Amino acid sequence: MTQFFEYSLFLCCILLSSSIYALSEDSQEKVNVIADSSIYNYKTGINIFEGNVKVDQGTTHITADKLITKTNKEHKLQEAIAYGFNTPAHYWTTPRAGDPIVNASAMIIKYYPIDANIVLEQNVVVAQAENNFQGQLILYNMNTQTITVPASNVGRAVVVYNPDENKS
Repeated sequence: MTQFFEYSLFLCCILLSSSIYALSEDSQEKVNVIADSSIYNYKTGINIFEGNVKVDQGTTHITADKLITKTNKEHKLQEAIAYGFNTPAHYWTTPRAGDPIVNASAMIIKYYPIDANIVLEQNVVVAQAENNFQGQLILYNMNTQTITVPASNVGRAVVVYNPDENKS
């Protein structure tokens, strides 16, 4: 049982670290945000995009019903929170050329680039090819590559791993 838990945790780390590190070329691409409406307050650094929000940067994409971003005094992104109201917010990217696309969906996706933290809340599903895991809350630190799936009264963490059939 302990070996299964360690293997499951290892798989989760691989999936989430892959979802965070998109193609290196993506960081050089322009970020395009499309929404039905947007409000930007330069003084507070808060930008609110509402209605059919789509974010694209190279091979990295987000769709959501609402996206709120906040920048610090240096105008660097401090936090971004994507909300799904009717359907979950969806994030997908190609981690490396030739790798399967990583998909993550949750009702709330929070990204804190300065602290290198991502929080996925409510009905979380992360999948790459046939491997996936699910839970109600997933915390991920990109610097330490640490995944935390806290205990939940609503459900349990579920991991599905399909081994590579080409390996002997």
